This record gives sequence, structure tokens and C-alpha cells, in this order.
Amino acid sequence: MGALTVASLMAQLQGKRVLVLERHFKAGGFTHSFQRQKFHWDVGIHYVGQMNESSSVRQLFDLVTRKGVQWNKMPEPFEKFVYPDFQFALYGNKERYIADLLRLFPTEEKAIRHYFKDLSKAANALFLHSLRQNGTALFQVMGWLGKIVNRFPLNLTTQAYLDSHFQNPQLKALLASQWGTYGLPPAQSSFAVHATIVNHYLDGGYYPVGGAGTIAKSVEKIVEEHGGKFLLNREVTEILIENNRAVGVRVRKVNTKDVIEEYYAPAIISNAGAATTYLKLIPSNYPIPFRESLRRFMQQHPPATNVTLYLGLSSDPRQLGFQGENHWIYEDTDHNKVYGDRANWIHTGKPLQAYLSFPSLKDPKATTHTAEIITWADYDEFVKWREQPWLHRDRDYQTLKQGISQALIDLVDRHYPGFANLVEYCEVSTPITNEHFTAHPQGGIYGIAAVTERFQAENAAWMKAKTPLEGLYLTGADLVGGGIVPATIAGAITIAHIPGGIPLAQTFTTAAKFGKHEVTAQPLLVSNRVH
Repeated sequence: MGALTVASLMAQLQGKRVLVLERHFKAGGFTHSFQRQKFHWDVGIHYVGQMNESSSVRQLFDLVTRKGVQWNKMPEPFEKFVYPDFQFALYGNKERYIADLLRLFPTEEKAIRHYFKDLSKAANALFLHSLRQNGTALFQVMGWLGKIVNRFPLNLTTQAYLDSHFQNPQLKALLASQWGTYGLPPAQSSFAVHATIVNHYLDGGYYPVGGAGTIAKSVEKIVEEHGGKFLLNREVTEILIENNRAVGVRVRKVNTKDVIEEYYAPAIISNAGAATTYLKLIPSNYPIPFRESLRRFMQQHPPATNVTLYLGLSSDPRQLGFQGENHWIYEDTDHNKVYGDRANWIHTGKPLQAYLSFPSLKDPKATTHTAEIITWADYDEFVKWREQPWLHRDRDYQTLKQGISQALIDLVDRHYPGFANLVEYCEVSTPITNEHFTAHPQGGIYGIAAVTERFQAENAAWMKAKTPLEGLYLTGADLVGGGIVPATIAGAITIAHIPGGIPLAQTFTTAAKFGKHEVTAQPLLVSNRVH
């Protein structure tokens, strides 16, 4: 989503010819969708917050896609947290959320009310941190001034916050139920990241009408109208450097024998992530001062990895009471234990957690019924099949995936009897599937881990839009955070750092005007040719 944002805004607002290189055979990264038989699924977007028409996030997204994507509000409640001894329905209304918590845990009223105030403080602290790291001069000043007013610590874990404010273990578990949206359990995750996610969904969830594939289609049209192009099956293998400046990229054409291409441009923007960019794409003989510290960080804090089960259903799941809401299913209230079991359950066949989603019930254009089940899994359990070709891995791998499918279906069926009888088609993707198509380290889905160490001053350098290599810029999840909205904002941040680029405030102002008047965005600069 970071790359799509950069490409669209550079084309629309600067009149640039942009070349987008995609490793996959479909554009969009984790925003793309795919089909098997009559069924369709999205690989990364399951719901998005803050997409009401008046929000600045929606306005920015409408500008990026030129209103090529419509958003369907999810039914209420939009989430259900399912535990062995209790359930909780989450509605997209902050006051109702608080009231429902107070009804269940009246003795914790003071802490609950304080928690929702701290959510705003912690999320704002993280936003101000992002301004200090990647804002232009004015925004950096705002970030530092904001830090004086808001001193909420970024080195506080979610677990430390919950333990210091709440007594009831069920309440602490419930408040942390959405940790899967940033990939780390309370003991490891930053409370500021947790707070940002919770705030993001306080007004409910939205889903792209027609599926997430409409995003890349919209941006591709914009790019091509301005003389640019999307090239698929292109894996960037090296950033080309001349006179200490990034001038282009070397590309391997996927599924061909030794076909190498080179592309040159005035500005090179990497959406591959900080680790891939600095540890793989920039030649090792080019001096990057923080390369080894980044390597150590990635070893100490490996990315969140998962398996996803894509299900085609024979009939409407509403017959079992589902309406389109997400279900966070946990077999234990100890989230740290659940995450710690991510390698063990592969062998026991008893996962402790699953996220259940129904794309077809969220999308009014869906013609067949589908579901997805996602849970965490250790990359090391799959690494021995890493070098085998996609779709042609051996029988042991296929047997393992069959066991994963059955275990996840059984888990859901125990909580919702009859679910298994609806399954007509199933397919599993694993961390090495993600790795194959994205080249993300270990097939991680959220970029650099959302640990508190991420925000330490000594680790800031690799999460900046402007890199130490002149002419090379970063965008995507590692600038702001994992997910479609942070990546979109990262794209707008990156453009502000490119010479002759667009200030962040101007981008949001343009987006607001575009939303109100539905005017066509006008180019600000003449194009630079890609040669």
C-alpha cells in the first residue's frame, strides 16, 4: 500500500511517469485478491478502520484511488472475542464499548475510564514520534513540542500497562484481544502500538466493495494515464549505485531463465521493507552505518509469521448466526502462552487461537460465500521446504498443510457446531508462501516487529523515509506501522522527502478538497522520464 500511494500521488500531483515493479504475478502486495474455482479471497485486508467519509484517512485514500474504491460498513457488532468461559461483542461505538466493559467489570470502573484516556495519549505519542522521525522541518518541531506536552512512554509494553492498571485477568485478556492486528502478544508489544490499533477501530470496521483487488486496479489506471507502468513478475535483486547515488535497480524476471533487466530513474522508492532494502538490495560493500545493528535487531525480534486457511463455503454462513463480524477465538486467556505455542500446535493439531473472518458477508458484490481462518505459526516449522518451488513442494509439506486445515476447521467447529459441514474448498498459505511472493524476511506480514525497542533512538535510522544513500527512499509499513492505513500515510510521508516533492500538509489539504468537491487532482510538476 505504501508503494501504491507513492505511485498514485506522484502521478496525480506531480505529473510523474512512475514504474511500479511487483514480485508477484498480481499487483497490490498484501492488498491483492485471488480466485480458486468460483471463490474469491483477499490475502491481507480483512477490515479497515477510520473509513467514514469525513475522516482525513478516508479522504487521503479516496485521493490515492481517485475514489476507485468504495467502503462497506461492517455490521454491528463488528468483532466478537471468544474465550473458553466468556464472550464479548464489540460495537463500533466508544461509549458503548466503555459501558459494556463497566457492566461486566464494575469494580474496575476507574481503571477502565483511565484506559480509554491513555489510549489517546499513547497513540498521540506514537504519532508525534513519527513526526520527529520522518516529518519535514515544521512537523519535526511540532513533534518535539508535542513531546513536551505528551510524555507518554514508548518503552511501555502492553502487558506492563495492563498489569499496573487492572486486577481482573479476564478484563486484561479481553482488552488485549486485538493483538493479532499488530502481531505480538502483550508481553512483547508496545502499548503505543496497541493503543493506536484500538483507537483505529473505535468507530467500527469497513471493507472494500468488490474486494481489496480494486485498490491496485484503481492505482494502476492512474499511473498508466500519466505514462507510467506496472510490471509484474519482477523481483528487484539489487539497487544500482553510481557516484554514491542510487540510480536504478537490477531486476530478475520471475519464471524465466536468467532474464535480467535494469531500470533507471531520478528517484528510487523501496517498499520492500527496511531489512530487505538494507541487508539484501543495497550492495554489501556500500557503507550503511547501521546495517549490523539492523541485522541483530531482526535476529532478536523476528517478524510475526502466520498461516491462513482460505475456505470456500457451500452455503450461507448466516444460517449459523454469522452476520459478517470478525471472531477472535482463544482457547486460553493467557495471550503470551497462546503466542508461545505457535510452533507446538503444528505438531499437536490443537491451535490455541484463530481469527475467523467472512469476506463474502462484508462485500455486497460477493457472489459466493467464503471464510478465512488465520493463526500464528513459527517460520522454523516450514523452513525446510523453503527452496522447493511454490505449488510443487513435496508430499510431506502437503500432508502438513492438510493437518493445519483440519486443526483450524475443528477449532472453529467446536465453538460453532456445523461450521465444518459448510466447507466445500480449502487452501492453506504458510510463511514460506508469503516469503516467496513478498521476499519479506521469514514471510513476515507486519514489517519490523512492534516491540518497544523499535522506538529507541539508536534504532531510528532504519525507519526513516530518506536513506543514507542519495536518491533512495523507503516507504511502507516500516515507517509508521503495519497495516493498510499506516502504509498509506507512509507513502504520503515519503513523497514529502523526495526533492521537489509534496509537503505532507499539502497532501492532506489536497485530499480534503478532493473529497469535498470531487475535483480532478492537477499535476504540480512536469514529468521526469524513466529511461
